Amino acid sequence: MDLKKNKDTNLLIPRSVKEQFNLNGRLAVITGGAGFLGVQFAETISEMGGTPIILDFNKEFIESAEKKLKDFGCSKYYFFEVDITNEKESENIIKKIWNEISQIDILINCVALTKDTIEKTNADFFEPFENMDQKLWKKGIELNLTATQLMCKIVGKKMSKRGKGSIINIASDVGVISPNHTIYEADMHGYEGVDFNTPSFYSVGKAGVIHLTKYLATYWAKNNVRVNSISPAGVYRDHKPGFVEKLSNQIPMGRMALPNEFKGAIAFLCSDASSFVTGHNLVIDGGRTIW
Repeated sequence: MDLKKNKDTNLLIPRSVKEQFNLNGRLAVITGGAGFLGVQFAETISEMGGTPIILDFNKEFIESAEKKLKDFGCSKYYFFEVDITNEKESENIIKKIWNEISQIDILINCVALTKDTIEKTNADFFEPFENMDQKLWKKGIELNLTATQLMCKIVGKKMSKRGKGSIINIASDVGVISPNHTIYEADMHGYEGVDFNTPSFYSVGKAGVIHLTKYLATYWAKNNVRVNSISPAGVYRDHKPGFVEKLSNQIPMGRMALPNEFKGAIAFLCSDASSFVTGHNLVIDGGRTIW
């Protein structure tokens, strides 16, 4: 391997770009890892040579995710059923992983509020802001922001002591800009509207994730722990044609994101290819936030 040594940090950066993206021997914890994006990120880690460890509280999601990883050809991975909003439970599972499996090289936080959690609050996820149940607001902030903060605290502390690590927090384009509320509403041109929206707690939580990322990037920079985030746009998943057209008109590239379009960003931020990148929020939105 042809390496160039940085005399100030004693880091060894491969000259080969292919080698820079190599994750052989690295272990990545993915919170909310049995969800739609979490599984894709686990596939990415595995394909680039690393070992994904998926944390999720939904047993059905875990069973489905394991089948998907097997079908993709992943040979080594771990699953743990855990409530990552519970600090003690989370500390215990991270301690177990660190001591019994391996040191944690990568943390990807993509936990978010799920339908199962919504039902437990007995509140309407898509209620107008004026009528929002405060229990739902608190649960939304807890899962979309506080859970990320908690896992950064638990895992980042260990990475900091070790002097190495990469944390990627999953934010959102609507954490950068406000959602355009008109894309959900019926109009005079025959658009019937949809029965969903982007709740305020989602945007506020994801905006918090972005700033938490910047805060921790400066806080742990001296310990060689890099902290970045990505802000994806909405992914097409059999949405109604009218909604797809309405949203696509807000995007310079004229379409929604497609499944697997965020994998390259994850591979980059996890690896030595981004060794001098920290505190960055990588927006992947087809240009939506620049209009």
